Amino acid sequence: MTLSERTLTLDGARVPYRYGIDCAAAVAQSVEAECGGSGSVLFVVDRHALPHAEPVMRRLAGRARLERFVLDAVEPRKTLAAVQEILEFAVERRVRRGSLVVAMGGGLVGNVAGLTAALLYRGTRLVHLPTTPVAAFDSVLSLKQGVNLSGGKNLCGTYFPPSLIACDLGWLRSVPHPQMLTGLAEMAKNVLIAMPRLEDQFVGAVKALVDRPTDGLLDLLDIGITAKASYLETDPRERRQALIFEYGHTVGHALEFTSRGGMGHGEAVAWGMLVAATISATAYGLPDRELDRHRFLVSLLELPDPARRFHALDLAAVRAVLAMDNKRGYIRCAQHEIPMVLLGADGRPVSAPDGHPLVAVPEAIVGTALRAVAGRAGTGWEAS
Repeated sequence: MTLSERTLTLDGARVPYRYGIDCAAAVAQSVEAECGGSGSVLFVVDRHALPHAEPVMRRLAGRARLERFVLDAVEPRKTLAAVQEILEFAVERRVRRGSLVVAMGGGLVGNVAGLTAALLYRGTRLVHLPTTPVAAFDSVLSLKQGVNLSGGKNLCGTYFPPSLIACDLGWLRSVPHPQMLTGLAEMAKNVLIAMPRLEDQFVGAVKALVDRPTDGLLDLLDIGITAKASYLETDPRERRQALIFEYGHTVGHALEFTSRGGMGHGEAVAWGMLVAATISATAYGLPDRELDRHRFLVSLLELPDPARRFHALDLAAVRAVLAMDNKRGYIRCAQHEIPMVLLGADGRPVSAPDGHPLVAVPEAIVGTALRAVAGRAGTGWEAS
């Protein structure tokens, strides 16, 4: 099968994204061509993706010496310790400068292997083979490679471009339907924050996943690339205009981190968007119709009942992680303020005076909004 291709411009580098449905052989051939004269390939793979990886690894093993590292893709493994473990493994197995690092799995594997590639010999070529919706439609479309520290998510990392992204979208059919839906929170975010004109396409794609999955997956990939491509071309390191894609991530990352992976990235971001929309309506005049749009699009993800989901929510822990959010420093924030992407009365991101699409929000307002979304009694953090 012939692969389709879209080209991304990331920090001046033109990166091909090759994709198709049930095209694993063509994907493997494309990665094999990327090997060039590489003497070895470091293949970092999510344990759950091994069935998809085997044909690709067999093909690559015929071209170069392949060293496989299996990573358990759980949030406690998104650490510098995991990166060091892979680096030590690579050096011990004589993976040399000029080799290829292949990351196959979800967003966590892509980040850990991506940071590994950036650090190994100060930079080794990287290929992404995403196998989850979060990875295929969002996280691989970025230079950001990062891991967690004890204070919160993605506090340590760098910017490093892949040389190739390739995906057999058929791999995503093995993702359980509930995880597929929550994994589409990033696409709902793209519609709400950047591309409202793609709302009908998003709704149709989600519904198509049941009886026309091929059409649905192709449309979702288009939404991911279309929404982000122009922003990343002008702001590849996501430090100014492209910060809008942090919408929902401030509270979302805090929820994901404090749950230690019990709440997946997509679900956490979805709750985070509802919190951000609630604050936007309270403090910046976001109209009721826009709140309704948020609730409708998030309802398509079929999230768990919030009253049960947040029953044991540790607001003190969430508050501590929010205080370490990695957007702090872009704009001036007081000690008890949190930088967030919010929407104004026109439904567009509110900008700080210096142009950053960030607002300093008092912690008490965030706590009240989080309680409202979670269905928890009381107001603010003090009720915890």
